Amino acid sequence: MLAAIVPPFARIGGVVEPHEVNGQPGAIFRDRDGKVLNTWTLDILDGRIQTIRTVINPDKLGHVGPVADAWAVLREANQARRPTD
Repeated sequence: MLAAIVPPFARIGGVVEPHEVNGQPGAIFRDRDGKVLNTWTLDILDGRIQTIRTVINPDKLGHVGPVADAWAVLREANQARRPTD
């Protein structure tokens, strides 16, 4: 899943920061301006990912930092996926 998401996200300046989230291993996704897009947490058992949880609701992300417009970033990342001629 990350292989499909991260390359176009990185092309538009997005960053995935490995980070502990609520005491679990995870990541914070930020736009090119450092604003928060979403968070992921991973439940790991015996070295395997059991569950991936994500928070994208801007009302729940404000305590992490300034929040980005996730829909605008998604549109831009989708454009970056398309070949240009």
